[in-house]
Amino acid sequence: MNTRDKQTTEEIEAAIARVLEAERAAQTSIEAAAHQSAVSVAQARERARLILAAADQRITAVRQAVEARIAGRQAEVRAAIRRLRDDAASAGAEPGRLDRALDAVAAALTSGKQP
Repeated sequence: MNTRDKQTTEEIEAAIARVLEAERAAQTSIEAAAHQSAVSVAQARERARLILAAADQRITAVRQAVEARIAGRQAEVRAAIRRLRDDAASAGAEPGRLDRALDAVAAALTSGKQP
């Protein structure tokens, strides 16, 4: 092998060594990026879980408040119906009392005010 061939062979081997070293460095970078991506995904999932839990608590609170308002309104309507029945029973004694009672219940149902 002459000097020129030997020099070319050494240059090729050096180039191959540089490529292999670059490949190792790239692999390390890829592994680091994959790890960082996994960490980021885990953090995003945790944030999403916390957001979901907070939203669920808010929805539950709103649902309970609405149900409480509905229950209160139902109690008001039942009381108005009882008063109407009482008035209806005694309406025979006083003409027009039933009409006033019906007007009061209708007003309560449409305005939210009790008669």
